[in-house]
Amino acid sequence: MRRSTAVAGAFAAGLTILFTGPAAQAAATDTVYVPEDFVTSLSQTRATGHYEVVGTGLRVWTESNKSTDKVAEYVATTTPLAGVGSPRLNVTTTAGTIAPGFQLVVDLDGNGTKDGILVGEPTAPGYGDNWWLASSTLPFQRLAPHTGGGFGSPYYGTLAEWTAVFDGDTDVNGDGVVDAQDDITADGVDDKAAVVQAFGFSLGSGVYGDHTITSMDFAGTRYTFAEHVRLSTKNQCKNGGWATSTLPEFRNQGECVASFAKGAER
Repeated sequence: MRRSTAVAGAFAAGLTILFTGPAAQAAATDTVYVPEDFVTSLSQTRATGHYEVVGTGLRVWTESNKSTDKVAEYVATTTPLAGVGSPRLNVTTTAGTIAPGFQLVVDLDGNGTKDGILVGEPTAPGYGDNWWLASSTLPFQRLAPHTGGGFGSPYYGTLAEWTAVFDGDTDVNGDGVVDAQDDITADGVDDKAAVVQAFGFSLGSGVYGDHTITSMDFAGTRYTFAEHVRLSTKNQCKNGGWATSTLPEFRNQGECVASFAKGAER
């Protein structure tokens, strides 16, 4: 990803904003290169779910409302849950009534392993600022800020509430003392504050829709989308062409030309 410290500009006219917290302008911008920046092992895009870069946005769409209709991709990070800010997707809709949701792959006890996915769907009726926990196990479910129906799973809470629970100092056994006995998964590893291992989006499964994610806001950065520019001949290095290459990036025209010479030698 290529990052800029420039402040993100104002939204384009007609943009529909889907948010999970108070609106805040991102302090920096970055680019997600598709598909290279998506974590392959976390991909949940199925047979009739699709995505493509359109301008600086990402179009995501499904063909019907079957189980194979799902688009879900993630970008790797190592961000404390306490530092994610107010994650949101900025989306325009062409078809469908259910918008993509923001997703956080979380390590809730800070031991380096995935413990579940926090899902934010602010446009779903009644969800508001709540995030629900998916793909988790009982030790984490029983510590959820709230339990009950009406969400994607019975385990939900705001990001602030999830952060407060999984701050590495949870009284798991309820004895009024936070000590070595308070080990969420009883793995013998001292619990630490929750960490987000990846962030991304999901449409579906079983949902028909056609949307464009114009940007994603996460941890104070606004992410847009692009495809890598790859030069195919040394002649394309001329007249400033070397500077347009993003994979690889070149320092000057000479380095660009030399890269093709090395390729020919091999």
